[in-house]
Amino acid sequence: MRASTSLPDRRSARRFPGARASLLLLVCALAGAGHPAGADGISGRVFGPDGKALPNAVLTARPEKGPAVDFKTDTSGNFSVFLDPGRYVVSSRADASLEGVIESYSQPVQQDVHLKRAEKR
Repeated sequence: MRASTSLPDRRSARRFPGARASLLLLVCALAGAGHPAGADGISGRVFGPDGKALPNAVLTARPEKGPAVDFKTDTSGNFSVFLDPGRYVVSSRADASLEGVIESYSQPVQQDVHLKRAEKR
């Protein structure tokens, strides 16, 4: 009598020849699902008007066209966010009068954000 195992035998792979390829495509699609198509990574630090890093801040990047993107800094003020190429005005959720700028490109970029008091409009 042969012991039963929970692993499928090779015959099941022959019954579903496209299963492995389909699974691979699904994994690849899910790996890229975390950011918009055409977007690329921007990382750096966010600094307040006093020149000090902003730890644990929640920020919003607003493009000239399209939806805004929220992101957070870590305990040292570092951030990483995926943005489509373009110019974004960055503001703090805690103090909307603080604004900075991110220039996003079609390749990964290291860029710090320096927030300053926005001019009254």
